[in-house]
Amino acid sequence: MWEELTIAFNIIGGLALFMYGVTLLRETLGKISGKNVVRILEKVSNNRVKGMGAGAAATLMTQSSSITVLTLIGFVNAGMMTFRQSVNVMLGAEIGTTITAQLVSFDVGVIFWPLVAIGFFMRMFSKNEKVELVGTVIFSLGLLFLAMDFMKQGAAPLTTEYPFFRTLINDYGAIPLIGILIGALIAGVTQSSSATTSLVIAMGAAGAIDLGPAIALVMGANIGTCFLELFAGLGATTPAKRTAIAQTIINIVGVAIFLPFLTPFTELVVLTDGSLARQIANAHTIFNVIVSLIFIPLVGLLVRFCERLIPDKEGEVIGKHFFDDEMLHMPQAALMESERETLRTGEKTVEMIILSKSALLSRNIDDARKVIKMEDEVDEACRSTEEFIDKIREEELNKENAIWRIKLLAILTDIERVGDLASNIAEFVTDKLKNEIFFSDDAVKELDEMFDLVEKTYSTAIKSLKTKNKDLARVAEQLEDNVDDLERKLKESHVERMRSGKCDPQADAVFVETLRNLERISDHADNIAYDVIMET
Repeated sequence: MWEELTIAFNIIGGLALFMYGVTLLRETLGKISGKNVVRILEKVSNNRVKGMGAGAAATLMTQSSSITVLTLIGFVNAGMMTFRQSVNVMLGAEIGTTITAQLVSFDVGVIFWPLVAIGFFMRMFSKNEKVELVGTVIFSLGLLFLAMDFMKQGAAPLTTEYPFFRTLINDYGAIPLIGILIGALIAGVTQSSSATTSLVIAMGAAGAIDLGPAIALVMGANIGTCFLELFAGLGATTPAKRTAIAQTIINIVGVAIFLPFLTPFTELVVLTDGSLARQIANAHTIFNVIVSLIFIPLVGLLVRFCERLIPDKEGEVIGKHFFDDEMLHMPQAALMESERETLRTGEKTVEMIILSKSALLSRNIDDARKVIKMEDEVDEACRSTEEFIDKIREEELNKENAIWRIKLLAILTDIERVGDLASNIAEFVTDKLKNEIFFSDDAVKELDEMFDLVEKTYSTAIKSLKTKNKDLARVAEQLEDNVDDLERKLKESHVERMRSGKCDPQADAVFVETLRNLERISDHADNIAYDVIMET
């Protein structure tokens, strides 16, 4: 009984350790290369080959085709990528996911112990984040090879002491449909085709499974990994639903194409290497590459089929924000897209300042109403973005980005307050028109000057945020000092006009409050500029 438990714990524990190692490796690679992954995905065009290349590169850097596809669903949901583009990337992700299996199929002996030791001490004792991250990658690789060794040790007795298990596995696995279903079930439970494939490779290395059944299990794993994406697509937009279903169609059709030729395919794979473990890894790679190549000329047909299967919804809003919750699977993507949304909201508040000037100085009630309406939109955008940023897992960001995440929340608060202040000014217009309050010509000129300087200060701060240009941020800080000086000057001249009777007494409160609101806008511009300067 104890021996059977030891076998089970070796296999299950090894699989759990492997999944932990893959997760740790993915998170670490995300900290190192997350920005590059996002930029690669954002620049995807309709070119099929480039899209495939982007998908393969992204999956190589994330070590998970599921994470890549879930991020694609998020991009499509946010309107940043078309459904057709996502299919191209998806085909590349199918190829990129084979790298892990190729890596762990090599017999590295006991090299995993030096990798674990070196990586561990680099993580523990280095104060340099880059060295620490490299150490974590080395440590993760050591864990993967160690996990493979545990699974091999667990599977080895099945070939000698418990031959009926080996017979059972191979007899059922030899029936392709059953093998495929078992592989899909394991991948569905583990939510990882890489873990399932690596388990099969470990069993192959231990001699517990033959090549034919192993290939059937690996093919099934490709289908099982689609369960998570299908679940993610349930509450998504129509194009995102199509992305999820397209992933499933590609894998199911790919398996269906290979099924009649499983015997000659197995014979072909035998020729690729003398090691059964390497043969299984090669079968996985060859299968995924061929399926992706088959679908390259069929992308248009697949897109049209999915569009008919899931028709457009009338009145559906796509791309309300630059972000979507599915991006949270790739925290770096989530952070970058929340930054873009913050910028879009900031640029809207620049427009609000300009419109509030027109509303107040030209007595334009339509512009005043636009500003008040935009203020609600800014509030909603800021609230949604703050909630999204709160969901980003800080522990999966590197130190620089973890700090920037906190600063983005502060910047959003500044932007929201600017929207409120611009709306305050617009609301003064209603009072002016209602009570027939008029500014003197001198007051109009002075307010015009103040509006222009404040708008320049705030727009410069927003531009510095967009470009991460610290010199531009310093210009915004200097302009804010100029705003303070101008405010004092205009208050003094206003007092003189009031004393001399040149100004309507009813206009006093509106004039002073407008100056105060404008000065506070420049204060928030200064806050944003400061955060840009202190970014790192």
